[in-house]
Amino acid sequence: MRARGINVGIWNLLEGFPLRGSPLQEPRPPRSPFSNISGSPLHELLESPSEQAFGSSLPPRFSNLPTISIFLEIPFYMIHCARQFYENLVPSCTVYDVECPDHSFRKFTDDGQYLISFSRNHQDLIVYRPSWLSFSCKEEDCNTHDLPMKAKRFESFFTQLYCVQLASSSEFICKDFFLYIESNQFGLFATSTAQIHDTPAAEGAIQGVPYIEKITFHLLRLEDGGILDERVFRNDYVNLAHSMGVFLYDDLLAIVSLRYQTIHILQIRDSGSLVDVRAIGEFCREDDELFFNSNPQANFS
Repeated sequence: MRARGINVGIWNLLEGFPLRGSPLQEPRPPRSPFSNISGSPLHELLESPSEQAFGSSLPPRFSNLPTISIFLEIPFYMIHCARQFYENLVPSCTVYDVECPDHSFRKFTDDGQYLISFSRNHQDLIVYRPSWLSFSCKEEDCNTHDLPMKAKRFESFFTQLYCVQLASSSEFICKDFFLYIESNQFGLFATSTAQIHDTPAAEGAIQGVPYIEKITFHLLRLEDGGILDERVFRNDYVNLAHSMGVFLYDDLLAIVSLRYQTIHILQIRDSGSLVDVRAIGEFCREDDELFFNSNPQANFS
């Protein structure tokens, strides 16, 4: 129930009637001013305030003093339930032997909006959108009812949005790598060539660390599959398995180069571009290289 309003009137609690000029003296059927709160603690307090608050009679200085009492007019409202819904839905049935496409399924995005999968040749990216609740049973015992035949088809639960080729003939998609930027619904994927263990000597490179001829990071807009930006690392090694060598914090992306012992920090803009922020490796600060080159006492060993 909901209060329609609050009426404030000036009452003479000793005599039990409103004073002249009170807003409560409007023409209306006679009724008790506390009839709407009968039986409540407020009614018990106001029913005989002179006896409960001051005894059998008010003190002389309060005998002719009008006091203020407040009561609520609370009409009775019928609560009509127009719509009902469940806060939680618990699956109660498992469908086996579902006919699925011949893809390598990676994972759902964190918000559950997209299902990420790759082709078997690790060249193409295929993205699906879940259809969610496709079948339901209104009876109590649903286990005795068989689902329709289309319930055993993958297309009844997922809708393919697009298929995008990310890797060239010499590259392959790293199926264990995927980062999701939920604020913009961007997806970061990686492709690379084969790993080479016979590493030649290179300036600034660590001996004994294998290298990959080409590593490409692709930033995609998952809504339509548009490729927004790419970043290429050549003759380097980044541990892409389970995204161990790449870290995402808000809009900052950190890529760890094991061969050159460098952390590349990039910013993912809302426009979908990858912007270099800083590289932490041989030099930590931006002006360190300038300082050592200008200092004759600098010793690089």
